[in-house]
Amino acid sequence: MNQLKALVAPISVNYEVTPSCDLFCEFCFVESEQGLQHPPLKVPLRILDKLAEAEVFEVRLFGGEFFTYPHWREVMEYAFAKNFFLSFVSNGTHITPEVIEVMKACDINAGSISLHGPAEVHDKITGLKGSFETAVRGITLCLQAGIQISILTTLTKVNRGTLDQLLDDLEKRGVRGFSYGVSRLAPYGRAREDWEENKLSFKDYLNLFEFLHQLNEKRQIPAVLGDAFPICLIPEKYHYLIQGCWVGTGFGHISWDGEVRGCTVAFGSYGNIFTTPLKEIWQGKRLTEFRQLGWMAQCCKVCKTFCGGGCHASCFSEEMHVPDEFLETRPCN
Repeated sequence: MNQLKALVAPISVNYEVTPSCDLFCEFCFVESEQGLQHPPLKVPLRILDKLAEAEVFEVRLFGGEFFTYPHWREVMEYAFAKNFFLSFVSNGTHITPEVIEVMKACDINAGSISLHGPAEVHDKITGLKGSFETAVRGITLCLQAGIQISILTTLTKVNRGTLDQLLDDLEKRGVRGFSYGVSRLAPYGRAREDWEENKLSFKDYLNLFEFLHQLNEKRQIPAVLGDAFPICLIPEKYHYLIQGCWVGTGFGHISWDGEVRGCTVAFGSYGNIFTTPLKEIWQGKRLTEFRQLGWMAQCCKVCKTFCGGGCHASCFSEEMHVPDEFLETRPCN
């Protein structure tokens, strides 16, 4: 029977420094980020201390929108002083030459910025006119400074036929040298609303895999699916496009108030690092049960080419761990 291996603590974490964001993306994993408050500076500094105590290697500065945090610079410089390997995830709209200067001083050489389609589509999804232009400006500044950028798109019914147009637009603007990742739509936060109407089909993802394959083959743009997907359900030629998932083994998500979650989207918490050391949480009962895979589809438990079983945040449940949405409705090959 397959099982996941335990580590003493996560190697890499997404750290949600603030829950607040100035965009209103229609699929966001938080129901209403714009009304949420920034935590006081002492909170992220304490969390960074606790991540350092657990010997976490990489901290990915996250939100909400990290660069809306009033003390983003102090947090970044404090994390750098703690010797973390730093990267970031951002909507890109607040990246200025000053931000670039601080990132370079903190040895940040890579990050991810969201673009969810060409200008009109992106602005519709984010709920803010002009957000596409400011995001592209942020991407351009990063690339010019030698900061590697992965452009991220969450696939929806609104943008699924517009991704070629997005890349054509970037080419015309001279935006080059980035990698590209597409995230799966997950039924949490705002995306939970009207899920049965808005969720994507298996065919949508098959079409996406062919699109990503063509990006690699013809456009020479390194492109992947940024989330896990059951490889047994797709042609072998697409397997290289699946980035996979190491939730609960080498990767975790830390919320602004110290809750330890499997990932940015996933339901529930394994514990809080303000009350329990991260290493103790990571080796605790709930994560041990997760790694034993009792919740997973039977075919995944015995699969000889075990891929991790897809994404356990792809199917809504009050349970913390459930099989991939397509393994619930399709037999394994």
